Amino acid sequence: MFARLRPLVVLAFTSCLMLMGCSANSEKSSASNAVLWKIEKSGVPESWLFGTAHISDSRVAKFSPAVEAALNQSKHIGTEIKIDFGSMMAMGNAMLTKEPTLPAKLSAEQYTKLLPELAAREYPEVAAAKFKPWAAAMLLMTPAKVKGEIPMDMRVMKHAMENEKDYFGVETVDEQLSYFQNIPEAKQIVLLNALISQQDKLAKSYEQLLNAYVKQDLDALQKLAEQDEISLPEADQAWFKEWQTKLISERNPVMAKRIQEHLLEGNAFIAIGALHLPGKDGLIERLRAAGYTVTPVLK
Repeated sequence: MFARLRPLVVLAFTSCLMLMGCSANSEKSSASNAVLWKIEKSGVPESWLFGTAHISDSRVAKFSPAVEAALNQSKHIGTEIKIDFGSMMAMGNAMLTKEPTLPAKLSAEQYTKLLPELAAREYPEVAAAKFKPWAAAMLLMTPAKVKGEIPMDMRVMKHAMENEKDYFGVETVDEQLSYFQNIPEAKQIVLLNALISQQDKLAKSYEQLLNAYVKQDLDALQKLAEQDEISLPEADQAWFKEWQTKLISERNPVMAKRIQEHLLEGNAFIAIGALHLPGKDGLIERLRAAGYTVTPVLK
């Protein structure tokens, strides 16, 4: 059970930002079609910032030669959270209740619809029944798992472990989960019901987003993220709009600060969800404002 949790917090956050219209601003970065960016500053070796798509899909199952070269050259490797046993246990403890409670919080019809969706993400009913509403919603923000493939963050972590490199997380599990845990339970149910009912719509959005990512087009990703793909009751829209904005606006400044701590020695490779990169408040511009030269590495 816990092994299957893996980096699902990371997956869910980027999917949430993409599919619920969550973007810090509509301004473009000076982005080219690139998801890999070289970070340079006088006196230290170069480092890299890699925008990831937190999904398992054959179209992104292999890193480009440029990404492979950057990984091989790096000595310090980071992902949004550190993907290890401790993180998995923390996620499981936070997401699950001791006894089944979710069936009583949903209508019988909605719960019946939820079960196959969670099963497609490799969570059987024995686990699904114990998910807290926000946790089930978070999982529904990720695409169904593709057998035989692992997400990019897992591959980055795997490289670090296999090559005995320094490996770290930019954020903690508690920090990421807190944005979901702090949603009032009544609104958790609203969000979960909306996601259960709109999976077909979301699947189409995933395809658009994946196509933009394959083209390495950060501007297109950002435009897609600004589209409201989830229909919520009118009474809840303003609350969720503010909540969505915080997912980027409160996290990017912290991420930028922590990334810089790992740039001091150089030779760092940091993998972060692609939507954190563009825009005037994105990581690219924040690193430039801190005195770094940040340039795209094409293809």
